[in-house]
Amino acid sequence: MNTEKYEMNLNKIREWMKMNDAGSLGVVLEAQIALPVENDDDRDRVWTAIRAIAKMLPNSPIRPGAASKYSPEVQATLDSIANGVRTAARNYFKAGMHNLLRMHGKSGGGLYADADEFGDAEAKKVINDLKRRMRENIWDGTIPGLETQTFPVAEVNEEE
Repeated sequence: MNTEKYEMNLNKIREWMKMNDAGSLGVVLEAQIALPVENDDDRDRVWTAIRAIAKMLPNSPIRPGAASKYSPEVQATLDSIANGVRTAARNYFKAGMHNLLRMHGKSGGGLYADADEFGDAEAKKVINDLKRRMRENIWDGTIPGLETQTFPVAEVNEEE
């Protein structure tokens, strides 16, 4: 792995760790990141170890498929928000609300099977909405930016 790609990958992990709690694996990841690397083979080995460790995290920054189109900072922010929404939704579900919470009709309607299914669905809704807000330049992709979102104001046609 070349130096540029290696540093880009490490930056993605560092940004994720700033915004998300890696628990006890955080220390292990930091130690791996700090390892000295001298050549492409070293970088490959260290990156393979980091990926293996990061995949054990519940809200892992390592995902299958194409790379995110968002910067590491924005992706870390989205992951952190999703984790918070997921936790809050699970708690809400477990607080006796499970019989009131229906799935969207496209998802089959009916009730959610468990707190995890409800938490994942709610997190997905919020993240999709935040991504839409970024596309529409309402939100800048930061936590402080959530306080300063600028929503368009609908024009009112006054008819006489």
